[in-house]
Amino acid sequence: MARSHRAERIRAFRAAMTRVESFLAELTGGTFREWSQEVVTADPLAFGEEQAYASRLAELQADDPLAEASRVGFGAIGGHAVVLVSSDYEFVAGTLGIAAAERVARAFGVATVSRRPVISICQSGGTRMQEGTPAFIKMLSIGAAISEHREAGLPYLSYLMDPTMGGTLAALGTQGHLVWAAPGASISLTGPRIVEAVTGRPFPRDEISAEAGLRRGLVDDIVQPGELAPRIAEWLDIVSPQAALPAISASRTVPAPVDTHAQQPPDAWRSVTRSRERDRPSIESVIEASGAPLIEIRGDRAGSDDRNLLTGFTSLGGEPAVAVGFRRPQGRGAEVWPGGYRKAQRAISIAEELDLPLVSFIDTKGAGAGVDEESEGLAHSVGSLIRELLGVRIPTVSVLMGEGSGAGAIALVAADSVIALENAWLAPIAPEAASAILFRNTERAAHMVRGQAADVAALREEGLLDSIVPEEPTVAETSEMLVNAVASALRKTAAMPPEERLLARRANVRSLARQHLTIREPASSPYVESLPLD
Repeated sequence: MARSHRAERIRAFRAAMTRVESFLAELTGGTFREWSQEVVTADPLAFGEEQAYASRLAELQADDPLAEASRVGFGAIGGHAVVLVSSDYEFVAGTLGIAAAERVARAFGVATVSRRPVISICQSGGTRMQEGTPAFIKMLSIGAAISEHREAGLPYLSYLMDPTMGGTLAALGTQGHLVWAAPGASISLTGPRIVEAVTGRPFPRDEISAEAGLRRGLVDDIVQPGELAPRIAEWLDIVSPQAALPAISASRTVPAPVDTHAQQPPDAWRSVTRSRERDRPSIESVIEASGAPLIEIRGDRAGSDDRNLLTGFTSLGGEPAVAVGFRRPQGRGAEVWPGGYRKAQRAISIAEELDLPLVSFIDTKGAGAGVDEESEGLAHSVGSLIRELLGVRIPTVSVLMGEGSGAGAIALVAADSVIALENAWLAPIAPEAASAILFRNTERAAHMVRGQAADVAALREEGLLDSIVPEEPTVAETSEMLVNAVASALRKTAAMPPEERLLARRANVRSLARQHLTIREPASSPYVESLPLD
């Protein structure tokens, strides 16, 4: 009976080898070429079980002495040369032993030297128990290799199949700039069967499904295996250094800034009311006008994905970028929870790693207000985002689309270039709330916003804005104008050396509102005289 079971398992493995080869061939259009097969599994601990580990390996490697749970090699996807790392689940449940982990680490090393993106296909039970702690600590080799690859500014996308668990998930599967999953895939650090055996409690399988992971922002998308190649190619067109992007631009010319000195400045309260109209440009309408896809970055990787903030890879006027922006779910700029700002910070970090510009679209009625938001660290998440934007060396452009209320708006406004639609505004808090603070009612809202230098004319006088885009009769027309304005700003800021760009951004922020200062002569003292006042 045992011999019959082993024979059946060997037949299943051979069939699975064919399935893995077919999958990789389909993914790469037949271009996959395997290497690192010289790194093979032994039985380092002379591990004993019902069937000796060495005997099990001998059976699995009977037809191919170089067989392992990791298959790595070169291939091409959508014209992009890539390095592929793939699990073979039928070889000891796709687990990472010492040799399998070494193959993966070498693959990332080769990808770094050859400056190629990495695509990993994960389907694994985790770390190989028969190789014990040596295999466990070998996971760190994968972490080091991925770290070097990402530090080199090279893209990495991981695809999680059913199941992906344990050390493979932690060391390899979660570390992509994007993490996609197959529908229904089970994804967890500890498998349900193990949890149930150890704790004696049932473990709900649907809580570790790919779909649950997407809701919680632990994966970025669910992609059918048959759709994987074109979706990866679409992403590589934006992020890969080898990508030759078509110039996607609107038909209109880049608008000249509105001359607010030569015409009647917009009324601040009128701008507030117009910014709250339902039919307004949004981050979605601008991306639609660009003619490019948006490949989403989902979640803060801490269990939250605030859908009121949209983040992802796109191209604006032919300029590849990471976009971050507030949605307008009920015809108003959304409130965003702390997890949304953490998601934005994650997107900015990815943009910095891949040397992609960042474009922020601001339209919000304010940061979320309530006990739950505060308990989740709202102030910390906003403050960290501001610090992040003033520390990155990539080109940054911010667009004031409409409402710019409170901390939610200020979190994303610091940039190398700031553009505004003519009816946008920026204020410490919504005018109604400002009225309530000073007059204990909301009836003086118009008075408050008119007195706070919140409209675009005043913002340009303050030195915050670089250009103001006029609003056309339709959302589509205005969105086209914004695509071109953003593309022009990106090209201008990208022309500056990174260090010079960062210093200029910080200097500009430091100079804001300085004209309103009254500097009194300090008391003479050696300490005061040594202070850097500029």
